[in-house]
Amino acid sequence: MRALTTNQQLITELEHSRKRLLTAIEGLNEEQISRTAADGWSVKDHLTHLTVWDEMRFFEISRIARGGGPSFVPAEEADLAWINEPTVAMRRGLSVAQVLTDLVFARDLVMQAVAMCPEDRLDQRLYGEIGIEGGAGHDISHARVIEAWRRKERI
Repeated sequence: MRALTTNQQLITELEHSRKRLLTAIEGLNEEQISRTAADGWSVKDHLTHLTVWDEMRFFEISRIARGGGPSFVPAEEADLAWINEPTVAMRRGLSVAQVLTDLVFARDLVMQAVAMCPEDRLDQRLYGEIGIEGGAGHDISHARVIEAWRRKERI
């Protein structure tokens, strides 16, 4: 059996983490997905947030694949509120169906970018804040928040 390439490993990680996220929201109805939680965001807001970062990740991977440098330097979570809060707020009016469609579409773009990226351009040291591997970890982080909310709400 042939060993997985870096592209294949990353795609597998992104697929698994997205499955974890989708499992975390499975069975929620529109009202539950839209309900604001203690952290100030709804499940829908978390999904929108992940979509925005996948959209940026697609362009970052594409830029670096062409030999460019990262557009975002590494930052602490608190330092990213300037982008997280406004982008989620701007999309709050979208329907749950649209948010879910966008979530899938944005991840598909990332997967395509990873598949097309030269392996030597997948080195995480080439990336700033929007790393490829961060996509999988980001999904899992938000899946955990949603899972904890569901346990607390007994949903």
